Amino acid sequence: MTIQMTGADVIDMAVQTETRGEQFYRQAAQAAEHPEARSLFEYLATEEARHRAVFSGLSAGIVAAEIDPQTWAEALLYIEATVDRAFFRGAGAPLKEIPAGADEADLLRQAIAFEKETLLFFLSLHDLVQPNSQRLIDDIVREERSHVVSLAKMLAEVREA
Repeated sequence: MTIQMTGADVIDMAVQTETRGEQFYRQAAQAAEHPEARSLFEYLATEEARHRAVFSGLSAGIVAAEIDPQTWAEALLYIEATVDRAFFRGAGAPLKEIPAGADEADLLRQAIAFEKETLLFFLSLHDLVQPNSQRLIDDIVREERSHVVSLAKMLAEVREA
């Protein structure tokens, strides 16, 4: 049986990813001890909300690029696995429930892992959208990369403190 999804369905997965990322960053901001880390988590929550809005805007008009059904089915399986298991449910999922008294360095490591996984996810979306939408995906990929850099710098600062 072939899985059939539209480009809008794929974008909806991106919206879900951004929504869950925003929730994590808001919780992490509340749990952060250092004001700089709290500020970074709040900024990243805002970025995730902005990305969600970009993807929401795309979902109305986006159409999957013309690719063969086998490639499409394989891509969809990867995307679904990435969004669900890799980000949120599996043993190695980067985003976990934030317990009371969570270690700030662990939160930063989770955030870095999440941003790296979302980079892979958004890179996989690039070839599944119309060429006129690829630039938006490229922009978000660049922003996600900058998030990894910011989080890594903050992790280094927290380790030194």
